[in-house]
Amino acid sequence: MKKLYKKNVKKRKTSFKSSKRKNLKKKNNYKYIYKIVKFVSLFLIMYFHIFYNNYSKALLDYYYTNRLKDITRRGKHYDESNLITFENKLNWLAIHDVKKLKGKCADKILLHEYSKRILKKDICNKIIKVYDDPYQINIDELPDQFVLKTNHGCGFNIIVSNKSELNIKEAKKTLSHWLQIDFSKKSTEFHYSFIKRKAFAEEYIGNNLNNYKFYCYNGIPRFVYIFKKVEGKSYNTYFDIEWNRLDFNCMEPPNPTEIYPKPKTFELMKKYASKLSSPFKFVRVDFYEYNNEVRLGELTFLPYAGYLNCDKKEHNIELGKYLKLF
Repeated sequence: MKKLYKKNVKKRKTSFKSSKRKNLKKKNNYKYIYKIVKFVSLFLIMYFHIFYNNYSKALLDYYYTNRLKDITRRGKHYDESNLITFENKLNWLAIHDVKKLKGKCADKILLHEYSKRILKKDICNKIIKVYDDPYQINIDELPDQFVLKTNHGCGFNIIVSNKSELNIKEAKKTLSHWLQIDFSKKSTEFHYSFIKRKAFAEEYIGNNLNNYKFYCYNGIPRFVYIFKKVEGKSYNTYFDIEWNRLDFNCMEPPNPTEIYPKPKTFELMKKYASKLSSPFKFVRVDFYEYNNEVRLGELTFLPYAGYLNCDKKEHNIELGKYLKLF
């Protein structure tokens, strides 16, 4: 009995030592695996850091080179060491401040989502239908008046005030041509590269409404101008944010004859402009006043593609003084 007990004790001791060795071996294996995982993780982090830096540098070089070509082609001058005018500051933003959120807000379809998120309601003109291919448009499904647009650029609009007068075949052909244009390359406004191009039909709210364009700097509206066409001529009439008329003559002259009363919804426009512009160093927020309601037209990050000709340089400097780049 005594021998059997000793034998069992010896067995247990041997078994315990064996189990301890196994656990120790397993622990060492875990340490070894942990070291491998740690090494691989550090390697991947370092690799992606280098890749991201190289990719970011390559993108910046692409933006700078192509924008500079466009600046030179237009007979302009750009100097990053002397950014004083509004135009040159916009050129800096075109190169150094290309963001996906800008692409989303410049997308005339996704702008509806942005309005809902920021203002808790969609104040854009109603979208009737969206088309991946303009040849999908069924004219019978559309009302008598509407606007056909693409979502990815500037000036791609067909205003239909009477459906019976529309040549739908030509309209589809025109929209299809517009959708083939890479607006980010054409205008060197690179945030447009984030937009998935589509055509859409939008409600018609008239063709002679005042368009109130707010210049907003870091979420603060500073200037507003009315863009309006009268008898084929275009006018830009500038005001400060208290609705005092300014003598600025930029791109188009001010309307010499028309006196514009402050819109009834002006304070609401300012409030909306401040909220919509808050994530950005600069953006122009465009509104219409329709049936005593504020309608959001678009968000424009580079007015006139960033090339703002003013008859006096001091006006160009004045428009740029609130734009803090750093």
